[in-house]
Amino acid sequence: MLKYFQKRQSDSPGFFYAIQMDVEGHLANCFWVDARSRIAYKNFGDVVLFDPTYLTNKYKMSFVPFTGVNNHHQSILFGCSLLWDETEETFQWLLHTWQEAMFGISPRTIITDQDAAITNAVAKVFPNSAHHFCMWHIEKKIPEYLSHVFHAFDDFKNKFSKCLHCTTTPEEFEIAWIDIMKMYNLEEHIWLRKIYTIREKWIPAYVRTTFCAGMSTTQRSESMNKYFKDYLNSSTPMSVFVTQYDKVVDARYDKVREKDYKTKHSKAILKTLYPTEDEAAKIYTRKIFQKFQEELIQSQKFISEKIEVQDGIHIYKVHLFQRETPTYIVRLNLELKNATCSCHKFEFMGILCRHVLMIVIKKQIHSLPPCYLLDRWTRYATTEKANDISSAGSLAYNLKSSTIWFNNIMTHSLGLSERATRSEKHYKFTYQKLLQLSKELDELPYEDNDNVCDDQVNESNNDLNSSEQREKFSLLDPPCVATKGRPRSLRMKSGLESSQKVKRSSSLKSKRETKIRKKGKGVR
Repeated sequence: MLKYFQKRQSDSPGFFYAIQMDVEGHLANCFWVDARSRIAYKNFGDVVLFDPTYLTNKYKMSFVPFTGVNNHHQSILFGCSLLWDETEETFQWLLHTWQEAMFGISPRTIITDQDAAITNAVAKVFPNSAHHFCMWHIEKKIPEYLSHVFHAFDDFKNKFSKCLHCTTTPEEFEIAWIDIMKMYNLEEHIWLRKIYTIREKWIPAYVRTTFCAGMSTTQRSESMNKYFKDYLNSSTPMSVFVTQYDKVVDARYDKVREKDYKTKHSKAILKTLYPTEDEAAKIYTRKIFQKFQEELIQSQKFISEKIEVQDGIHIYKVHLFQRETPTYIVRLNLELKNATCSCHKFEFMGILCRHVLMIVIKKQIHSLPPCYLLDRWTRYATTEKANDISSAGSLAYNLKSSTIWFNNIMTHSLGLSERATRSEKHYKFTYQKLLQLSKELDELPYEDNDNVCDDQVNESNNDLNSSEQREKFSLLDPPCVATKGRPRSLRMKSGLESSQKVKRSSSLKSKRETKIRKKGKGVR
């Protein structure tokens, strides 16, 4: 595995990897990412999904892909990791390493599951990024914690769903939540109080004011995990895993190239006579244009009423024809051609909503303001190419990376350890030299990384590919924990899923026993 990483870095300078070992030289954690994924992050790294709930190798290590979405609304990879444990310290190491590989750029938004170790690590590594919890992971626990309410009240499910999904502002949500808590006597429910305290991280009325590329769950990461099933399984050896991962990445980029070709060589079918539709068709990729087109068509079902004008801002109430609710508030600045809507679709998704488009058409604004055409959704979003050698080289050599230096020193020390333990004479000689080296390092004046010249960085990086570097190193496999019976399932199950499985098993066992008793009745 280590040799494979070194060869990849030699062949592609933009390839990045980092590994951690335990005290006995066993692999503990590792992270790697190729040049294409690093370039993709520069274009689409504003929103990242992070979900360590998938097992894909015989060592039962968690496979952690960093997933995003490109301008075709396809899932793309920003690197991956194999983790031996899931502690806060491990997640901090992983996030720091990943951030370093991604040019030190933090994502605007990161979406994870509701895990304490991940939450603490994200807060420390990405303090300025918006951190959201996967709404799907929280919602699937509702039947488990509120089963008694579901059975007692037929209308609870519908009302609770409307409270979560149909409130557009924090004020509306707060009112709806309090009403439900009182109506069903749930004010003291421990789990509900717990998820209420973190409402700003998962309730749509709160998170929709932050750009998330339209995502509120980690299901893209889940779907990516399913995609990996065609290439990996729970018995995949580590050496095969890394090569199979490359095949997955290649297959994903084949799909990206296919979408690029279709966008470039096919003509969109227009469904209205609005000039904005024709303009959007020439700018957006096909998939994003279809989403915009749907909003444009649906805008024809709405009507508006002007409420007032404040400081040049025209305020409208927008709702469906012959339906007063739900109502959306649109604010339009005619001079600046700037509009906002209470649904916050543009802030959340990056595409104008049907309510704003209805007002734009009414005011005969025939061209979309540039501020509402996000580059990341256009056909011109990918300004750099992964096969650009000079670009890929600059990714590695312009980055003053302590992780790369650590890899270099660590791999040299592995070979040194082997040679130093050949005999007692070799051991004593090496030990004395290490003590001397340690003393000299302590006395060496510290220089800030910013003062280190690029030539020194380049020389350090090149050492990774030297002939000495390619000696046999004893990077040992992770300890394999044997499991009884069939291999552990690829995806970790929640408590609810496990309990449901136990209930089904108990039910089947009960049915079998009943059939046996019936069959045996009368036999003497």
